[in-house]
Amino acid sequence: MFGFSAKKPAESSKRTLGKGPPLMCAILLERETFPVDALLKQVAKTKFAGKTASDVQLSDGGVFSFAVDDELLALTVMPAPYPAADLEGPIATSRMWPPKSPIESIKKHRSHLLVTMIGGASDPVRRRLILTAVTALAAKQPGVMAVYWPESTLVIFPPLFVDMAAAMNTPEAPPLHLWVDVRLFRNEDGTTGAFTTGLSPLGHMEIEIPRTKMKSSELHDWLINIMLYLLENGPVLKDGETIGTTPEQKVRVHHSPSSFGHAGNVIRLEP
Repeated sequence: MFGFSAKKPAESSKRTLGKGPPLMCAILLERETFPVDALLKQVAKTKFAGKTASDVQLSDGGVFSFAVDDELLALTVMPAPYPAADLEGPIATSRMWPPKSPIESIKKHRSHLLVTMIGGASDPVRRRLILTAVTALAAKQPGVMAVYWPESTLVIFPPLFVDMAAAMNTPEAPPLHLWVDVRLFRNEDGTTGAFTTGLSPLGHMEIEIPRTKMKSSELHDWLINIMLYLLENGPVLKDGETIGTTPEQKVRVHHSPSSFGHAGNVIRLEP
């Protein structure tokens, strides 16, 4: 699946890797090649979440790998399109794409660059900051058509990914819009609802709001603030408690099965 073996780079270095699970994202390419040499030079002079790269290697099989702190990253050009079934829904519902640029064109991509990361013992946010920074550097290269972040099932316009990765790159201000899909919808009675995809990999339950009288923009901002609060304070929204951004607002928290196909319980809010 990941297209590389961590054995050789790990053995050739004295650096000790952590035990974090694999993380990955994909960069869709218009050609079957990728300018690895240009990226190598840029990696050597770039800091990722404040850390410089080391143990840079380019294997005979074309796998480009390097270490950042206790993380091992590998970039591999896969000589085939990314599985179409995985992209169909994200392409149809993408909100991270400019309306004047036809997103359907990315269906014609010919290969993809798989960016994988293993080993880190850091918290989920810091690990994803490193992966995001590496992905943004790769997304700047010519021939990149789109970035696909599987945890959020988001297909993202490359310049938008690069800009957001640069603007929000700290644990206090992470690029949640890249990591978590906030899907808004309108109910038949005119109320608005929302659900998230991508909070679970960050160590939290997904959030679902079946209906509220909030406007879409207000609901979106309110939900982003809740997610930032969870990332800063941990899983503090307990079943049966109430939350609110004002003394008058009392929103009941429920831990209940998902209405949108997520595994396990979710945080259900009814503002």
